[in-house]
Amino acid sequence: MKKHVRKKHLRRSFAGSKNWLAVGTLAATVMGAGRQAQAAVPSSASGAAAVPTAGLPVKRINIAAGALDAAIATYEQQTGVHVRINLPQGTVEGFQTKGVSGLFAEDEALQLLLAGTGLSFRMDGASTAVVELRANDSVDVSTSANSVSLSQFTEPLSDIPQTVNVVPQFVMQEQAVTTMRDTLRNVPGISIAAGEGGAQGDNLTIRGFSARNDIFLDGIRDFGSYYRDSFNYDAVEVLQGPASVEFGRGSTGGVVNQEQKQPMLQEAISGSLQLGTNLMRRVTADINEPLTALGPGTAFRLNVAGTQSNVAERDITEVRRFGIAPSIAFGQNSPTRFLLSYLHESENSIPDYGLPYFLYKLPKVNRTNYYGFAEDNFLRTNPDIVTGRVEHDFSVPVTVRSTMRWANYPRDVRITEPQIASKAVFSAIGGEQMAACAPPACFPINYDPNLVRVTRNQIAAKSVEDMIWNQTSLVGRLKLAHVENNFVVMLEGGRERSSPLRTSYTVPTASLLNPNPYEPFDPSSISIRSNTHVSSTSYGLNLLDTLKLTQWLQISGGIRFDYFNADALTDAVGSTPATHVSRLDKQPTYRAAVVVKPRRNGSIYFDYGTSFNPSAESLSLSGNNAALPPELNSTTEIGTKWDFLHDRLNLSGSYFATEKQNARETDPNDTANTILVGTQLVRGVQVAAIGHMPRHFDIIAGYAFLNGRVEKSILNASPWSSLYVPGDPVYGQAPYFISPKGFPFANVPKNSGNLWVTHDLWWRFMGGFGGNYVSARRASSTTMVAAYDSATPVPVTDVPLTFKAIPGYWTFNAMLRRPISDHLDFQANIINLTNKFYIDQPHPNHLVPGEGINAQMGFNVKF
Repeated sequence: MKKHVRKKHLRRSFAGSKNWLAVGTLAATVMGAGRQAQAAVPSSASGAAAVPTAGLPVKRINIAAGALDAAIATYEQQTGVHVRINLPQGTVEGFQTKGVSGLFAEDEALQLLLAGTGLSFRMDGASTAVVELRANDSVDVSTSANSVSLSQFTEPLSDIPQTVNVVPQFVMQEQAVTTMRDTLRNVPGISIAAGEGGAQGDNLTIRGFSARNDIFLDGIRDFGSYYRDSFNYDAVEVLQGPASVEFGRGSTGGVVNQEQKQPMLQEAISGSLQLGTNLMRRVTADINEPLTALGPGTAFRLNVAGTQSNVAERDITEVRRFGIAPSIAFGQNSPTRFLLSYLHESENSIPDYGLPYFLYKLPKVNRTNYYGFAEDNFLRTNPDIVTGRVEHDFSVPVTVRSTMRWANYPRDVRITEPQIASKAVFSAIGGEQMAACAPPACFPINYDPNLVRVTRNQIAAKSVEDMIWNQTSLVGRLKLAHVENNFVVMLEGGRERSSPLRTSYTVPTASLLNPNPYEPFDPSSISIRSNTHVSSTSYGLNLLDTLKLTQWLQISGGIRFDYFNADALTDAVGSTPATHVSRLDKQPTYRAAVVVKPRRNGSIYFDYGTSFNPSAESLSLSGNNAALPPELNSTTEIGTKWDFLHDRLNLSGSYFATEKQNARETDPNDTANTILVGTQLVRGVQVAAIGHMPRHFDIIAGYAFLNGRVEKSILNASPWSSLYVPGDPVYGQAPYFISPKGFPFANVPKNSGNLWVTHDLWWRFMGGFGGNYVSARRASSTTMVAAYDSATPVPVTDVPLTFKAIPGYWTFNAMLRRPISDHLDFQANIINLTNKFYIDQPHPNHLVPGEGINAQMGFNVKF
């Protein structure tokens, strides 16, 4: 039972941030700020702050106001009741109490001592009281949520030998973010990218490597292609570095875990209304209700959100989303617990693939230009996710958890990708002689922009991805030969399927300077590009163990075996015959780490881990990659983490190096073929800080330096060397190739950082300010284009080449909030204060600008 209570507390130490108003009032009581908490103190009859045991003797209690830890010690002396603290070590030292004096029952006296702290207690027998978090308060005793909800981890974050970034819900609410994508702007080392042709939705890189398939929901893969709303988040956790030992395939740069809100044992209602200058209308509601009539520990929670918004400085684009997430829990605070939850998110938006490249750079066009079809471009997604979970605590400190999930991800899209036809393209996988470039076949860069036409490439797909998955884990804490072993044994597996139908359309071109988005969608031809059915069966078995050898030294390690069997059938289309390919991978992964704790509040660690990327990682198996073994990755990391101000301020830093071997490259002798010959390396440094301190002094900040390079390639010859291809017709000689060795990764800024700070102002206002910096990025690590301003044919060796690249930028945001009453406050946010025009999501073929300046105003309510 003790094990369960401790784990539940650690989970709530972060999950509590769901009630951000309580966080603000509680912060005033911490660190001896001398201010009284504003949270109402429930009466004894309500039982909101305690679970009293009737009939306890009445005693004269006389405990002065002051530090809570000293007051609890005095309480134990005067009552004879032993108080067990289920909070991280040193946490109670930061709390203050108003004291208690008079004749009271033992439970009433303890309830008064805890009044206004956000803590509660329960009686464990007649002579022991257990102090822990009040279920509906957000006492984030460790600012950065010194634990994660994932059963893969047994230690607090300060002792996990890995870079872990947590964005709590109170930060999301202060910044008025509505999506996972915007939430992740608070994490250094992550870059946002535009959607690929066949995979719309959240697309990102972590530490230089794609993480589109490394997004998890409560520890289970959430592989659907959709844009995730933040309405049901308690937090978003980013574990950087390879994590195949914990999560299976992928995770080269790390994983993103979305932690959903859970039912609580206390009644709570909250909601918000946001109105914006970009015509935003957003309503959210969060209703939690205990259902004691259905049994002790039963509660129901419902989260709902609806959003409709334009995008500032991007004409036509519109976002329409709706989400609902009911959940019910049974047996909370008991050895056996059940949870059933459902998540539905629907989107029916007019998508934006931004602006075209003109050879290697962005053309000088109006930032509001929309090159698609306002009436016929759409993005429709309707994910449904049902999750059931059961947990049981045994009398020995062992907990078993089993989670079953069914998920269905329908998607129907037709998006216009703007492109400008040009001949001056030079690829690292193949050379091309510069030839005369005449419209309308292509346009030289010095051509009159009033006459340039933009190709409207139609990306159209209709698909359904689905999965059924089970994850069962056993978590234990045992002592063997006086050494504490915290271990996890996990078995998970299931089936994943994807069935995309892709269609091609030929439509009229658009003017570069003055596109008409209201032009009727009238394709001159329609054809089926492909119809594919991919199914995979997989399972993974892992063992993770942490050995606490002394108070200052612990070692940990893990091993996992993955079985991943994928099968792909492509229907015959036109003259293209049907194909059937399959691939089976059996792959072990490993992890080992050492943690040294020179002080209780700090740690220094060394970590080594491996991961792998199979060919069918994203269920996109085809003939050109089915025979390839997985890419293999390894990371070495050294770092340190420190908690200050009674765990109210957390600082961390790390140096790491990640190497990918057997990296996939296109065969220069057959561009339809893929081979494994490359080696890629990323070295970097990351630092981060998160704090939640008195006077609403909140801070979340980070910086990442990433140096990613191609170390080895099939084209490792020196630049401008030639590679002979038999039968080449160009000038009777072989085409020229450029070695990608030394090329930087695509969509990886060398420097990036984030900052968000809030603090109390005058007249009960609270202000917030922050921003993001992203240095220059390349849109592709393999393709170069000619910096060439003439239509005159020249040998390719005489043409200067450059990468498609986008410049760096700063953006700034601000917030102002003021309580109107105990249950209502007003909040205003200004996004992109300077109205900076910048490219937010790069792609090798198009560029999506960030949103222009806009203001959001609204009200937050809580009962």
